[in-house]
Amino acid sequence: MSTDRSLLTKALHGLLAVAVIHQLVIINFMIAPKPGRPENFAFELHEWVGLTSLGLLLAYWLWTLVRRGEVRFSLLVPWFSPKATLAVWQDFRLHLSVWRRGRLPDVGSHPFAHAVHGLGLIVMSVMAVTGTMSLISVLPEPVRTAGMTVHEASSKLVWAYVIGHASLAILHEVAGHRLFRQMFWSH
Repeated sequence: MSTDRSLLTKALHGLLAVAVIHQLVIINFMIAPKPGRPENFAFELHEWVGLTSLGLLLAYWLWTLVRRGEVRFSLLVPWFSPKATLAVWQDFRLHLSVWRRGRLPDVGSHPFAHAVHGLGLIVMSVMAVTGTMSLISVLPEPVRTAGMTVHEASSKLVWAYVIGHASLAILHEVAGHRLFRQMFWSH
């Protein structure tokens, strides 16, 4: 599998990164609508960027099903294959071994890293779907309320993922692995 990323992968990754960071930041400025109190512009912007994020995530998932030479859907979601799941756990043990020596694994195809990326995409997808559910007025109120509960709880996982993902990317960059160049620029 090549470490080269297609222009579409780079664009979707970059747009998702911007959208997710926007969503995590803007929640600090939102005023949700309540009886007698309208939402503010930040809340409306959160809704629109959330819908855009759902579209980006759908495009990303569809792209993982058809792209060649890059990380495919089955590597992002290996949990339905005993062989692939075993490869994730073996790679995780390899990562632990390297981390214990104070090093980072070399850049390449790592089932553990791909599975973690997949989990991040799943959590972001849950956020986008449950946020969208809250906008669908024909859904029964208990369904919309349950969706918002999941939406708010999932936001903590998205924060953890974004911080971990960005931190590891920076550590790899400092170690000379040049991930930013591979992910965002031609090389």
